[in-house]
Formats: sequence, C-alpha cells, structure tokens
Amino acid sequence: MTGRLPPLLLAAVLAAAAPACGQAPPADAAAAGGHAVVLLYHHVADDTPPSTSVTPDVFDAHLDYLDSNGYQVIALSRLIDALADGGNAQSLPEKAVAITFDDAYASVYHQAAARLEQHGYPYAVFVSTDYIDQGLGNYMTWQQLRDLETRGAEIANHSRDHGHYVHRPTGESRAEWRARIKADIESAQQRLEDELHAPLEVIAYPYGEFNPALQTLTRELGMVGFGQQSGPVGSASDLQALPRFPMAAGFAELDSLAEKLRTRPFQVTVLSDDDPVLAHDAPAPTLRVKLKADTARLEALSCFVTGQDAPQLEWVDADAGILEVTARRPLPAGRSKYTCTAPSTEGSGIFHWYSHLWMKPPGPGSWYSD
Repeated sequence: MTGRLPPLLLAAVLAAAAPACGQAPPADAAAAGGHAVVLLYHHVADDTPPSTSVTPDVFDAHLDYLDSNGYQVIALSRLIDALADGGNAQSLPEKAVAITFDDAYASVYHQAAARLEQHGYPYAVFVSTDYIDQGLGNYMTWQQLRDLETRGAEIANHSRDHGHYVHRPTGESRAEWRARIKADIESAQQRLEDELHAPLEVIAYPYGEFNPALQTLTRELGMVGFGQQSGPVGSASDLQALPRFPMAAGFAELDSLAEKLRTRPFQVTVLSDDDPVLAHDAPAPTLRVKLKADTARLEALSCFVTGQDAPQLEWVDADAGILEVTARRPLPAGRSKYTCTAPSTEGSGIFHWYSHLWMKPPGPGSWYSD
C-alpha cells in the first residue's frame, strides 16, 4: 500500500506499543495533553433507519452549534498527525473536533457535503469498497467520491464488505483468520488507491468491533484504527483503538452533543487480561483499569453498562486510580460497553470519559447480525 500518511506518521504508528488488553495505551504513556472529539455520522436523511441517521435539520443544528460555540473543526489527517507525533497533541487547537462518516452513503454526497462546505469544515468518509464496486443503491459512486475528494474531503478504509472482523468461524485457525483479514484490509486499500487521488491509510473497523489481534495487525500494516466506542482522544490514546462519538437518533440532541464536545480523555491502562470478545456463556466480565487525569475528580466517578443498572465498582487502589468495574448481570449477545465518567476540575459540565467495548456471540462458533 502506498497511502497518504507521511513517513514520520507511519513510523510513529509502527512504533506504538501494544496495549495490555487491546483498548488502552501502555502504562508509561505520556499524560494526556491536548485533546479532541471525533464525531461519527452515517446517514444524513429523513427516510433512513433512525439508529444510524440524523435528519438534515439536525445536522444543520450540529454544524451551527459548532460554529457559534467556537469549536475548531479540523481534518482527520491533521488530528492523526498530532496524536502520532509523540506528545504533540498539545498542538491541537482549543476545542478541536473532527467529523467522520461511515459507509459512504449517498446522503453524505447529496445532503451533508454542501452543508459542511458552507461552514468551511473538513471531514472524512470511510468506504466499504465492494458496496461501491457493486453499485449498491443508497451508496455513493466512485465518481461522487472522487468529486468529494477534489472538494476537500478525505477518504479512508472501511473494509471491503463490512464484515465482522473479530469473528473467527469454527474451524478457522488464528493464522487463517489473520491472513483473511489482512487480505481484506489490503484489498480495500488498493481499491481506494486505484480510484482516488490520496486516500488515507486509516481504517474504521466495521461495526466499531476490534480486539488485540486486529489492533496488532492494523499496527503492523502501518495504519491507524477507529472504533465506535465513545470518548474523546488525546496524546495517550491508542492509535489502533481511537474512539468516536456516534451521532444518531436518541443521541443527537444538542444537549447531548454539547456534553460530548466538552469531554476530556483519561489516560487509561487496562490491567485485566480479558479478551473483549467474550464466550457465549461468559459471566459478567470484570474490567480492571488504571485511570489517570490530573483534572479528574475520581472520587465522583460514575460508570454505566449498556442496557443495565449501574455496575459494581471497587477501588482496588484509590490513590493509584485502579478501579474494577463489573456488570451486575451477564452481558447479552451483541455489543455492550462499560462507560466511566468523572467530572473535571476545569469547570462545570466538563467530564473525563472512557468507554470499553465488549462483544458476545449468541452461541458457540456463531456471531450476531446487524
């Protein structure tokens, strides 16, 4: 792959240390300095599934809010450059935001692009290349993607056909899984390079699903990886597990957007060794983390579990910020998250935020559908 990331950035990506459990930086990572929020959209339309959509009116309201409240929308490549260059996240502008779209839906071309251009906002589109090659309805064409690229959009990898990368079918060895996923990522990247001028060497994992093996592969390919677990990014963020805040019905109100834009990252070290892909009959997993942020009020920390009551919390070493989080019931099949927030001493309404992804199949050797 030739790609667009500059040599210094590629070197930084390749040199990044592997996280303890696939979702956090190493324990000796530099303290978080500058930070940014990455927003994730899919459809911008009135007639698409609410779970992955915002209406054009809501999207207008989001862009107007960013504009009127002094947020600095920056290109995704600029954000990655700052995160990859050691502690250079401090070079990020105050109130930095990046805007991304997954799947390359046609509504991005017909509804979102002109609105973004009116505000002068850069953005990135992640593409599943088979969908474009097959001319599937509701997706952009290669010509439309080329048009957006000439107008300033950045285009990046979202796999070939949006499969569940972390699922290893019964009978497939780890080596076979790795070869299959590597070929998929490289093939999608090659299609982007065949059709476009300068696609990023960045992947948004399909469905936001990732595990340590996938992160290792992404790192070895010299690529940066984004999930869909919520949270801001900073200098201590793992370059193969960067979080984004999904924007869709139920999570796209202006109050919710404003809260997310005000978030600050933790420096997180995952100390438990559980794979985020659980066994189908696994009990509630326990997440042990070390949380650090000079401005976080850890004594006021709260944690949440997708679809459940508040989890059990145990401070193993409060002075060191070592915490165990355990759901009160086994997690259901599908994707679940443990999310922990703590108010910041920087001001009222500002929270440090960390979200940890779990995935659970419905039965042995199977996987859930979306």
